[in-house]
Amino acid sequence: MTVFATNPLTPDTGDRQTAYSVRALAAARRPIGFVVTGAPGAAPDVVRYHPESDPVTEALACAAVRDAYPDLPSVGRLMVQAATEYHLWQDARRAPGADPALTRQHHWTHLLHHAVALDLVALQSQGDIHSAAQCARAVNELRHLNGIGAAERETARAWLRTTYRTWQTEGPHPWNCEGGCAGQGFVMAYIHEDGVAVHQEPDTCDRGNPAPPHPQDCPACGGTGFTDDDNGWSQPCLGYLETEDDTVAAADDPWNRP
Repeated sequence: MTVFATNPLTPDTGDRQTAYSVRALAAARRPIGFVVTGAPGAAPDVVRYHPESDPVTEALACAAVRDAYPDLPSVGRLMVQAATEYHLWQDARRAPGADPALTRQHHWTHLLHHAVALDLVALQSQGDIHSAAQCARAVNELRHLNGIGAAERETARAWLRTTYRTWQTEGPHPWNCEGGCAGQGFVMAYIHEDGVAVHQEPDTCDRGNPAPPHPQDCPACGGTGFTDDDNGWSQPCLGYLETEDDTVAAADDPWNRP
């Protein structure tokens, strides 16, 4: 059985040229037609191959996205946030007595969301060089706002992913923060007495990422995450705190000495 690609190849095309042509068509996400010849005199079969539907290509694209952005942000949501921040930036810029810090913050956040959305598109379609280039252009605008020089495309995209992860944990809370703070950075938490909510007071917004559950053998709360003081007031349990490995600490740190 002989297999060869049809357009723009012919049965007489050499193996090397066939390989280069098929690779070029796949990179351009263009369908490739294969003619499979069987027994002499039998009509050949034509098989259409669509690179974008290749399960291996799709799996690699998904893996690349998960590696770059573990939270798997939605492109649609990022574009909505980018558009919102753009309008907030323009409003802040034109407002009487404009606050330069607020104007810069909205401009910076707009560029961040816009660049991440473009990076996700480029990651999911390796042949889309335009999205990758546009992403790098937005990233370099972002770097300029930070007082950093421009970087080449792949360096800029790597810097973007690190910056995005840092912003997720340390940056200002967005207006649609999943923790419900509406961008304020704090929420009103209920204080319970005998299981009844009796008081509210501000608490730090957790961005929609609640603290890890306490183990069932927690000596203070027994796994509930809350304890009662002498007056019966409920408060977060401090009997179990996750600690980081500090075995590789500086030798001259006085707090590390036995």
